[in-house]
Amino acid sequence: MSNNFYEMPADLQKELQSHGRLFKNFPLKDVTTFKTGGTADYLFEPIDEDSLIKAFAVLKEVNCPYHIIGGGSNLLVSDKGLSGIVIRLYSDTESVCFDEGFIYASANVSKERFIQETIDHGYGGVEFMAGIPGAIGGGIFMNAGTFMGSFSDILKSIKLLTQEGDIIEREITSSLCSYRDMNIPKGAVILGGYFSLPKISSHEIETLKKEIEKIIQERWKKHPMEYPSAGSVFKNPEGFSSWKLIDDCGLKGFSIGGAKVSEKHTNFIINTGNATSEDIYRLIKKIQQCVMEKHSIALETEVKFMGDFSSDV
Repeated sequence: MSNNFYEMPADLQKELQSHGRLFKNFPLKDVTTFKTGGTADYLFEPIDEDSLIKAFAVLKEVNCPYHIIGGGSNLLVSDKGLSGIVIRLYSDTESVCFDEGFIYASANVSKERFIQETIDHGYGGVEFMAGIPGAIGGGIFMNAGTFMGSFSDILKSIKLLTQEGDIIEREITSSLCSYRDMNIPKGAVILGGYFSLPKISSHEIETLKKEIEKIIQERWKKHPMEYPSAGSVFKNPEGFSSWKLIDDCGLKGFSIGGAKVSEKHTNFIINTGNATSEDIYRLIKKIQQCVMEKHSIALETEVKFMGDFSSDV
């Protein structure tokens, strides 16, 4: 339970339950890839996009504090939990919409499903997502990607629900997006994205499937996939690789509590089994301090922080 518990009125609970699943005192470690974090006063999973829009309108009307998460990757939630309601946009069953001239994926579609369905419909250009956990909404929010490409390379526009409750479509331009950031307006909720992907032949489909299998196998070889983590913790500074800067500091295998710098890939922090979010937070700060002292470079996190954390290293 968060320090400032929000007691939701019974009529609001009933209204939300008509639009999806509502849980009270929900352990957020169950929905984050770090497998850490405190409790949400409430967690809400909307049935679909329309249900989300209706629920959001109700929450805004009663001024209920809210937080948005997707698949829980690239996210560190405070051990103190989150007050109000956490809206979780993630589904293993939500499908991609294919229409003449566009491909649309709701924010809660998993990246894995997006890859599978687009390839099955004869589209390519999605291999950079292979093995990256989480949902489409989170991928859009942080302009997720690898050296092979990013979301901004294949997105035409984003469908947003503004803080005021308006639904808008925002075109993707180079001036609006940047490395690991799509610059989403404050308070806006990503409803989904319209994608532009190249059509490929049946032979190319089979080749792409094999390539994706190989990419996933390589990720398992080079990354600590056997442990809970959030993937790459730090953005690469221009002209540098974060893992190399961290490695040069002699931090490979360094740990605080149950949080450890991976020996496979030093830009990964892993939960060895009993880590708290505070352990991970303190390790992140320690890495930033060491890299600044040795290289005079300020490492910026890819991981987003949600809730209250201490300021001590």
